[in-house]
Amino acid sequence: MVIALLFLIEAWLWAKTAPMVRWVIQHIPFERAKQALAEWARRLPPYGALVLFIVPLILIEPINILALWFYAHKQFVLGSLCFLVAKLVGVGLMAFLFEACREQLRSIRWFSRLIDWVIAANHWAHSLVEPYKQELKAAFAAWTKGKGNGFWRRVMDIRRRAFRGG
Repeated sequence: MVIALLFLIEAWLWAKTAPMVRWVIQHIPFERAKQALAEWARRLPPYGALVLFIVPLILIEPINILALWFYAHKQFVLGSLCFLVAKLVGVGLMAFLFEACREQLRSIRWFSRLIDWVIAANHWAHSLVEPYKQELKAAFAAWTKGKGNGFWRRVMDIRRRAFRGG
């Protein structure tokens, strides 16, 4: 159960930060450079694409170590900021590179099986945690419904509108 929760937290971070990262990448004024990088990446051989795909992990690890150092020295805000930056940059680069190199990466048999395994593990984790999520949603809905037209009702209305897109 704990492994499923950790896996879902990572998947949730990926899902929630991907749109933000995509928005940032779209607004970087280097459109030709991004397009050239994507075209270059598509011409790489499969294992060259794999090396390119792994580079963000190697680049982000020092930031994660810095975050741990900050946590060890009770600098929780700086540690959390470093961790957040590492996640956003790592997710953004890896998502961009995965899309650019998807065909080459999928042509590596063991990597394709790994991707399929991660997708299956994601489905497994969701199926394991979903009943608990539904219970929590029902309990929270019952709790907020009892608050009438107060603060929590307005917060939930704002949340619903924000996630619905307007």
